[in-house]
Amino acid sequence: MMMAATTNKLCLKRIKRDGRYAWRIACSVFVFLLAGCAPLVEATPFVPPAAAASPTAAATVISLWTATPAPEIGESDATFEPEITPIPSPVASETASPVACTSGLKFLDDLTVPDGSPVNPGERIDKQWLIRNTGTCDWDADYRLRLVGGYPPLGAEIVQALFPARAGAEVTLQIFFTAPPASGVYRSAWQAYDPQGIPFGETIYIEITVP
Repeated sequence: MMMAATTNKLCLKRIKRDGRYAWRIACSVFVFLLAGCAPLVEATPFVPPAAAASPTAAATVISLWTATPAPEIGESDATFEPEITPIPSPVASETASPVACTSGLKFLDDLTVPDGSPVNPGERIDKQWLIRNTGTCDWDADYRLRLVGGYPPLGAEIVQALFPARAGAEVTLQIFFTAPPASGVYRSAWQAYDPQGIPFGETIYIEITVP
């Protein structure tokens, strides 16, 4: 009996010892199976780090995208100024000289003192003519009427201002005369002159009779 009990104890110890080995073997097999079933992960190849770009290289790349070259970094004493292209000033165009106008005068009517009218000796006479500016020039203060014939001057200034008139307009010319003291037929002729002293147009008259 004692031998049988001793034999059983030895068997139990071996089972416990062999059980530990069997557990270890089973764990090892399980880990190996897991490793075999896991997806393969592609190893990332080692790439050595690239050298940092120099400031000069960076400036060169930037200059490819700008209109003007960028200055080299490191030249701290130099100041970069973009080139400015001057814009030419507009040339004033020559203005064509105005075309010279022409002066003209046409007699239309005697508004007062028709030709041959009787006038008393020494009587003051208000003579008025209706005329038209038939030229292309506008008459201004530089235009004149001048005595050009007849009994001078019937008490009037021999140079009179020509009434201002635009081209094509009708105007009234007026001169004040004085009848001579002696009897007779008197006639006075007047001509228009432009600012250059050139006569133009028809001659206008006054004709009176002193009894």
